[in-house]
Amino acid sequence: MIIIHGDNQVESRHFLIEQIDQARTKDKEIIRFGDSKIDLEKLQQALETKSLLGREKLVIVENLFSKSPSKPVVDYLIKSQPENLIIWESKELTPSKLKQFKVNIKLFKLPPVIFKFLDAFLPGNNRQALKLLKKTINQASAENVFYMLARQVRFLIIAHQLGKQGLTGLHPFQQQKISFQAKKFKLSQLLTLHRKLLYIDWQQKTGQAPMDLTGQLDLLIASL
Repeated sequence: MIIIHGDNQVESRHFLIEQIDQARTKDKEIIRFGDSKIDLEKLQQALETKSLLGREKLVIVENLFSKSPSKPVVDYLIKSQPENLIIWESKELTPSKLKQFKVNIKLFKLPPVIFKFLDAFLPGNNRQALKLLKKTINQASAENVFYMLARQVRFLIIAHQLGKQGLTGLHPFQQQKISFQAKKFKLSQLLTLHRKLLYIDWQQKTGQAPMDLTGQLDLLIASL
């Protein structure tokens, strides 16, 4: 059993994909549980029953603890700690949740400077934002920075239109901070930034980018 957690979702996803690829090379059946709240009977069936062809299974459960699993599900996992299970969490789990599991735990954390960079992402503040971008790129991959920036722009658009009430799932402090930051932008600026990020993403994925992702991020921040 492996528990993967932390706010560095890019790296934790890469690790999860590596585990799935390794399982496929061994001809294991992959079973995934995603957005819906997990049911104990379905989980037991996935973990304990043989496949029709007698293949071994690897079961992936995403954001199990974020969905407040039922006590029977938690008790079952603590007791059995199945070897063919991977739990992936998009956030860092508390020590109190982890201490019950004597399993392989992988933590993927973002460097603190990335949050300073996101806070500096403001109109007319491109010089400071560029300095922090350079520091961030030295400690995190450009893909990580791009993901977090795109996420921040989406949050800013939501906050601009709906206020902090639209930022469900975030800590109240984060809601307040993002709502304040959103007021510094015009909605048209945020929508333009969102379109530019989508275009950069398309260029990178299709091999049509005129430069590497770091260079494209530099140009984007310089245009603030």
